[in-house]
Amino acid sequence: MNPFQANPPGKKIMSVIAVYLAIVTSILVSSGASTLLPVAAKEIGGIEFYSLAMTLSGVVSIILMALYGYFAAANPAGRRILFTVSLLVAAACIFLRGIAPNMWVIVLPSTLLAMYSPSIYILGYSLIRDMYDQKQAGIYLGIVGTMQSLGMLIGPTLTGMIIQIAGWRVVNFIISPLFALSGLLMFFGCKVSKEEAKSMARSIGKFDYPGAFSVAVFLGALVLALSLGKIAPFGSIQNNALLALSFIALLVLIFVVKEKRADAFIPSTVLTDRNTVCLAAANFFGNLSTMALFFFLPLYILYVMKQSPLSAGAAISFYSIAGLFMGPILGRMIAVAGNGRTVLVWFSGVLRVIVTVAIIFLLKPTTPLITVYILTFLAGFYSTAGGVAPAVAPQIQIRPEIRQQGNSVVQLAQNLGSAIGISIYTAVITAFGPMNGMPIGLWIAAGAAVAVIIFALPLKKLESVPQAQSNQAAQQA
Repeated sequence: MNPFQANPPGKKIMSVIAVYLAIVTSILVSSGASTLLPVAAKEIGGIEFYSLAMTLSGVVSIILMALYGYFAAANPAGRRILFTVSLLVAAACIFLRGIAPNMWVIVLPSTLLAMYSPSIYILGYSLIRDMYDQKQAGIYLGIVGTMQSLGMLIGPTLTGMIIQIAGWRVVNFIISPLFALSGLLMFFGCKVSKEEAKSMARSIGKFDYPGAFSVAVFLGALVLALSLGKIAPFGSIQNNALLALSFIALLVLIFVVKEKRADAFIPSTVLTDRNTVCLAAANFFGNLSTMALFFFLPLYILYVMKQSPLSAGAAISFYSIAGLFMGPILGRMIAVAGNGRTVLVWFSGVLRVIVTVAIIFLLKPTTPLITVYILTFLAGFYSTAGGVAPAVAPQIQIRPEIRQQGNSVVQLAQNLGSAIGISIYTAVITAFGPMNGMPIGLWIAAGAAVAVIIFALPLKKLESVPQAQSNQAAQQA
């Protein structure tokens, strides 16, 4: 019997609430950062490198995604404690932002702030899947889209309002306790001993630290080369050295994956699974595309349209409205169909292309704010699909024996897409400025949306297995 499903309903719901609160709080951080960080940089300096607070966190979270996936597969019962510790560390990092004397005190702790991301996407999602059957888990995981939208609805507007009234530092003192509360809710929620979960654990080899280090160097050097702008401009010795280092690290990573195969940081066994590769690629390009609006729009409203932080934040809030009701609907669609293809192709792909191109042609310095808000409201439909599909589809569309590692790769792709996207858009802003860079960034986003469609099309429904095997797989998943 699955010991997680055997927990009292109240304990299981407490764990679900912990995940939901962590999601909402994480969106408060990410959606508010596009307004908060530029304002903070104006006060304490660092306008040329403040985006590193988002990109470095994304790079570290990519490593942690795989590490947390490894841990969760080997010790399913330990997810509760690791989730709690990670959220408490995130709370401390956000508190540090509130007392930061300069931008480096915001940027550097962001590497540890990255711990909240794999806690949600790796530990939280898989825990929900283990606590409930497929259909019920699909509903709860579908509500993830609602929680993300709730965070985006509240976060940017609230951030802008607090910044105008009390200053940017106060925002951090409000968010920090929410992370701490999420961690504590998980600690007192669904509890299973290591012995009880022993039958669900997978015996796996040692974690691939050389592969993880190679990924960190590859992405870290690439992100720095794209993000440092005036400090290491394109063509300079520093920038060329970073690009060369990134390329060498990529070659080392390829060698490690080839040599270690199933034991590699990115397991070759997972990379041969069609659904895992397609979901990961769609997640990567979807998030790369999404970051264009998140990164550019508040900056554009602040610097080009000359509007207030509250107006900039409100634009992102409108982005979230659709998810309040579409999240559970899309989650159930995927769970019932057993396939995320329809949601990814039509909502995250085709609709994303249409809305992005519309924004390119309609957004001007003189565009009325109401037009901006309508466009971002429409964008919320594809944003919700892009959040729900990676939460639900891997849990029901990746084979049970590789589900934990496969899900790690899919979620890893999310942060990789975000980090690379922000770095690319930072480079575009540095080269062309907010006004001229906006359409260039959005065309890149439209191209990434086309890639989402291409990679979603080959997705297949997971074939059924004999009942005896199904029961065994359910215990291992």
